[in-house]
Amino acid sequence: MRLPNLVRASVGVLLLAVLSGCTPSDAITSPEPTATFVAPYATDEEALAAAEAAYADYVSVINTHLNDSIVDEDLLATVATGAELASLIESHTRLADAGTRSVGEVTFDQTKLQRYSTDGSLREILVVYVCEDLSDVYLVNEDGSRVTDEAFSTELAQVTFDYSVALGALLVSDRDPWGDSC
Repeated sequence: MRLPNLVRASVGVLLLAVLSGCTPSDAITSPEPTATFVAPYATDEEALAAAEAAYADYVSVINTHLNDSIVDEDLLATVATGAELASLIESHTRLADAGTRSVGEVTFDQTKLQRYSTDGSLREILVVYVCEDLSDVYLVNEDGSRVTDEAFSTELAQVTFDYSVALGALLVSDRDPWGDSC
């Protein structure tokens, strides 16, 4: 039995409509993939070494600021970011305004990796424990006299780093001294 032309055309249109829902259309475009951050360190040891180098830079800049009683926000921004940067600017400004500076240098050792995140976030990529040695540091007034006779010693601190893509470097984003001797 032969179907009338109208029925054949209807079946053809229906078949085309059903199949067109199952095949991909060129009119639909997929979203462009976005670049994701890839953690720059292959191993925990490599991450710890990078944290130690970044913290050495941080301590060097801090020592320069405190010993010379200066506040160079651009230089501080090369080693710190966020709340830590704001805290450094505030405390260094307060000391400089008071005419106080430090003598001696802060050093650190016994660095231990607490965590290293490879989840793609630029924040809190590394957290380490460090033992800071302040035993050779003291504060003096403009005339060179000691502010206090208080002797500093060693102090355990937890240091958090963010990664700056612009600088290609780790920056201290948080420093939490625990008050414990190490």
